[in-house]
Amino acid sequence: MRKLCRFLFSRYAISAFMIGLEIILLTSVVFYGGVPLYITMAASVIFSIVAIVNLINKDANPEYKISWIAVIVFLMPLGAVMYFIFYSRRMSRRESLLLRGAIIQLKGHGELDDDLDPLRRDDSLAAGKARAIMNDDPLAELYRGTSSVFFPTGEKFFEALIADLEMAEKYIFLEYFIIDEGALWEKIHGVLKEKAKAGLDVRVLYDDIGCMYTLPSRYEQQLRREGIMAQRFSKVNPRISSVHHNRDHRKICVIDGIAAYTGGVNIADEYANVISRFGYWKDGGVRLSGQAVAGFVKLFLSSWDFTARTVSDYERFISEVKPSEDPDGGYYIPFGTGPAPIYKRPVGKNAFLNMINQAERYVYITTPYLIIDYDLTESLCNAAQRGVDVRIITPGVADKEIIKIMTKSAYPHLIDAKVKIYEYTPGFIHEKTMVCDDKYAIVGTINFDFRSLVHHFECAVWMYNTPTVLAARDAFERTASASERMTRKRSRLTFSEWLFRTLIKIFAPLL
Repeated sequence: MRKLCRFLFSRYAISAFMIGLEIILLTSVVFYGGVPLYITMAASVIFSIVAIVNLINKDANPEYKISWIAVIVFLMPLGAVMYFIFYSRRMSRRESLLLRGAIIQLKGHGELDDDLDPLRRDDSLAAGKARAIMNDDPLAELYRGTSSVFFPTGEKFFEALIADLEMAEKYIFLEYFIIDEGALWEKIHGVLKEKAKAGLDVRVLYDDIGCMYTLPSRYEQQLRREGIMAQRFSKVNPRISSVHHNRDHRKICVIDGIAAYTGGVNIADEYANVISRFGYWKDGGVRLSGQAVAGFVKLFLSSWDFTARTVSDYERFISEVKPSEDPDGGYYIPFGTGPAPIYKRPVGKNAFLNMINQAERYVYITTPYLIIDYDLTESLCNAAQRGVDVRIITPGVADKEIIKIMTKSAYPHLIDAKVKIYEYTPGFIHEKTMVCDDKYAIVGTINFDFRSLVHHFECAVWMYNTPTVLAARDAFERTASASERMTRKRSRLTFSEWLFRTLIKIFAPLL
């Protein structure tokens, strides 16, 4: 209740109110400013038609277009105004130049094994998947000289991460969607203050909306006073802008160029079950050491410089990344994905599709949300129909009831196609992992929903023929054994759930 009251009187709520008021006033001035009614109506219709024609001609997901058409038609003319404001992220000239400069300077730095020939000799299909990711994300590179560890729980993840933080000697980079003031953050924050006092380069980047319930307003100023460089990603302000729609959902920690962490785990007590919110919180992640760490150095620095409007010493940080002393012989591609026009193609979605469409034996997926488009749905169904063992684990205990209904409504069509759906009965599963054929795994921050696949900045690591792939497979099978397999009868919606789903589904791509 205290957090809710704090939010209602915070700059976030005030900004949301002011933005809504701006849109209404803008629409009123444009369409109802003393102009005769018939002219206003005609102008509204023409403006909405222009918006719809503009939308139809965009190279975008058809379901996303349908949702926006519904908004334009049902909220005429306000819907058309909202479309032109919020449809896609509009970059300023300065942002565009900064991002382009970062990409130019970051791409190709360090001792990188970006030659696809060794992988092509091992497996031409794997080389094709790798090339697709590298074409979609200009910062993505193929790395060897790396070893990794998969963590099947948040407890094990944080145990290793905190131990590495305490050993840091040069720098610490943290980029998280959520940081919450609790026992975990208190311990990590203490380490960061000590390291900053010792002269290390300590940087913290957190999402402003992601932390609106969990951190005090302008918390970055407190961190700066402690010697920690800190930035809020996409600061909320009472100004009409599409940037509020695109959040930094990444979870990255890089330490000294020696270790890099990613996965579903934010820095909050529930992620390691220090507190209980939705039963047992099942999460996971991965630790990389060796050359692939450079990929996460690049991802972090690009986000940091884009937010801070700075240019970091890229050469210094990437040159410090060294091959693992005990490489596992596998291949790694850390990659980022995000909204247009920063990312021209849906990197994460394409990586998932390529893995599903070329699977031979099995595809195992863990995701907290299952709100996917036609392409992914039919790829999963087609894989199951051709005999691939397709299994998906979703939460048994929901963190958001509305999203749970939408997730549950996806079950029947998939089950009819022989996709096996499981619900994790002990609690909430927040892990984002895909494992395929004992060869491939993708571990990162990408949910199977429209927000992750279209709107948010996300990250993950693609892996081929590493021991971590088998560790992720084994962890999935243990989780499945603790879950309940869903049937068509078990997945049937109640009338109220069906009615809600029917009314809201058309807007699912915008949720």
